[in-house]
Amino acid sequence: MKVLAKNLLRHNYAIWVMGRKPGWFKPQRYMYRCLRCKWAFIINDEGRGSLRVAADTPGLSREEELRRIASFTDGPCPGYQHETEDLPENVVPLRREHRSARSARDQRAM
Repeated sequence: MKVLAKNLLRHNYAIWVMGRKPGWFKPQRYMYRCLRCKWAFIINDEGRGSLRVAADTPGLSREEELRRIASFTDGPCPGYQHETEDLPENVVPLRREHRSARSARDQRAM
């Protein structure tokens, strides 16, 4: 799929329940981890409705945290932002418009 401004792909999350912090009326905490880019976010850690980036590398800058938080709901997911038009020879595209024309030998076999 070509990456255009209108079809930026969103994150694909796996969600873990992290339990509650000790105390009364503390919200349930969740960790959202993208299966493509491996970014992790923690929901309800500091309070109800809070969103925090789980640093996968030490020394994550504040600008990088803000960039990741901005992509949390609608993307784009950086793990899926590459061109797939140049497929390896052993991969067959599923869409007909991307397949090469059949050779005469293939048409006779049918």
